[in-house]
Formats: sequence, structure tokens, C-alpha cells
Amino acid sequence: MKLCKQMKTQMQSQSGFTLIEVLFSISIFSIAILGLISMTNSVSLHQRGADEMTEATLIASDQMEAIKRVSTNEPVGGVFGFEYFVNDQVGGYLASYSTPDNFTRILTETSAEDPDLPPGITRTTTVEVYPAAAQATEDFLMADNIHMVEVQVDVSWVSPTGTTKNIAVNTVLQRRQFIQ
Repeated sequence: MKLCKQMKTQMQSQSGFTLIEVLFSISIFSIAILGLISMTNSVSLHQRGADEMTEATLIASDQMEAIKRVSTNEPVGGVFGFEYFVNDQVGGYLASYSTPDNFTRILTETSAEDPDLPPGITRTTTVEVYPAAAQATEDFLMADNIHMVEVQVDVSWVSPTGTTKNIAVNTVLQRRQFIQ
């Protein structure tokens, strides 16, 4: 009996957590963990978007640099140059571009046509007589008379959230003359 009384006194004097306190602590901990998990998903979604934007920018820049290389006149002659670039006849750079009017040439490529493009990305390259067609006195019918063109490379894709995104890079190219 003495042992029973001693155990009862010990149990009453022990302090601990009640079931309600434990449940309350677990619920607060769970809410905090759920917040961290949702934040992690948001960060990874934004990281994926940044990766896609970087890849699209590199694709547009690479295309623009390729066009600049082709359109630059070589001081000692050569195959390429501005005349070759603005030529939309067979053998010219713009031969595969569509011709909506005399002032504009457009080429749209997907990964099916260009294996260098990642799946789901579309690249549209537009070459237009500069200044704009409304003010231009030159056109692609007389390509030898063109002095400047505006080039725009537009890369578009669909993000994981289903939103269509795009990035555009523009430049104006000028015919250069070398004095010998």
C-alpha cells in the first residue's frame, strides 16, 4: 500500500505535456513545413523560367551573330557580304525566306526544321528594308540598291504554366564600302 501511495504521489508531481499541447505543436509545425514546401515549388518554377529565358536569349543571340557574320563585307573580297545577305534569289542568304511584300523577308523555324533548336521552341527571323516600308525607297526587287536592313530574331516557347513567352533581339545592318 505504501508503494502504491508513493507511485501515485510521484505521478501527480511529474510535469509533462498534455495531449492538447502536443497536438497544437504538431499543427503549427505542419503549417510551417507546408509553407516551406510551397515556397520550394515556387522557387523551382521560377528557376525553370529563368533557364528557359536564358536558353531563348542564347538562341536569338546566336542567330543574330550568324547573320552579322554573313552580312559583313570582307575587305579582300570573299563569298559573303551584304550583297549575298540581301539576295533572295537562288543561292542568296534570303532564298529560303517567305516574301510577304517587297520590303520584308521572314523565316520561321521549329525544332522539326532545325535540329539545333530544342523541342517546343520557335525562332522567327525577319529582315526588313530600313527605314520602314512606308518610307523606304529601296526594296528586295533591286537588292543591289539596299543600304540598310533591320533584322529581328524572335524566339517563342510555351512555359510549364502554359503561358506563351517570347524574346526578341533587333539590330540594323548597313552596307559597308571599303575604299582601296
